[in-house]
Amino acid sequence: MYTGIDLSYHNGTVNFSGVRDAGYRYIILRAGYGKNNIDQAFERYAAACVNLDIPFGIYWFSYALDKEMARQEARFAIEAVRKYRSRCLIAYDLEYDSVRYARTNGVHIDCELATEMARVFCEEVASAGYIPVLYSNKDYLKNYFDLDRIDAYLWYARYTSGLSDSEKLSCAIWQKSSSGKVPGIGGKVDVNEFYMDFEKDAPSQENTPAASQPPACNLHVLQFQKAANADGYRDMNGLPLSEDGLDGPKTRYVRKKIALKAKKSGMKISVGSSGELVKYWQRRTNEILGTSIKEDGLFGKETRSNTGALQVKLNLTKDYIAGYNSLSAVFYN
Repeated sequence: MYTGIDLSYHNGTVNFSGVRDAGYRYIILRAGYGKNNIDQAFERYAAACVNLDIPFGIYWFSYALDKEMARQEARFAIEAVRKYRSRCLIAYDLEYDSVRYARTNGVHIDCELATEMARVFCEEVASAGYIPVLYSNKDYLKNYFDLDRIDAYLWYARYTSGLSDSEKLSCAIWQKSSSGKVPGIGGKVDVNEFYMDFEKDAPSQENTPAASQPPACNLHVLQFQKAANADGYRDMNGLPLSEDGLDGPKTRYVRKKIALKAKKSGMKISVGSSGELVKYWQRRTNEILGTSIKEDGLFGKETRSNTGALQVKLNLTKDYIAGYNSLSAVFYN
């Protein structure tokens, strides 16, 4: 058994290094909902997981009104995750808001329809070589889903101190809290216990098409490499960094040499570091904080203030210096 979390854009900025280092071993990301609405944070979260080697799966929040819409939602989910993972869990998530939406569109979702929509969604997922999972709670298992007709692992939501033996035996994942506190994330987080290892234990599907491999390049790392090279930084062999977007040993070596900061004399703040790396840093702080300081390559008062604010937001030590940990964090946020 191990612990993981699930995330959507509602969780905001996430320091994935902090999550990983706190021992959370698996993350389930909301890839999207309904008719191909991609979660606003999915691409960013997925890229961070790939680059930090954090195993992850996805779920799709359903607004399907019939079986074919549910099947199409499965295809949207597969397409969303395909460029990041060739195999992982994909969960079907039909909840109270799904039923409410259907009702406003003249459709009554009963046990028969809910079961059939879940069945075809999971069938489509399995046929593409991914691992089908059904998200549900006690109410929906009783009133909406006939598990005997759905070939999927169960992700069971029940916010209690523990599960009965029969509940533990029936589920592969237990969502035990919606109000967890997790290092690297502000606010409440869904916390899950995993009773099987989806990276190892789930049987593979035979004769299924292989999905494309995830992109290796992290654009934030690539931009950092270009800026470091332009500023004259060199690796341990005295060579410019390969501009490949990979956060490998040579890129980490260079990052350890960098400490971007302002000059401080008493209460007076003036320009300190300058160059392309400062421009890169200013751009990333603007993107993450939603600010608009000048991206002029001069680390002065405004950049120092943004640096402190970003460090607070990403749960880093607030020292106003863009060093190894701060630079690492902006690669994945």
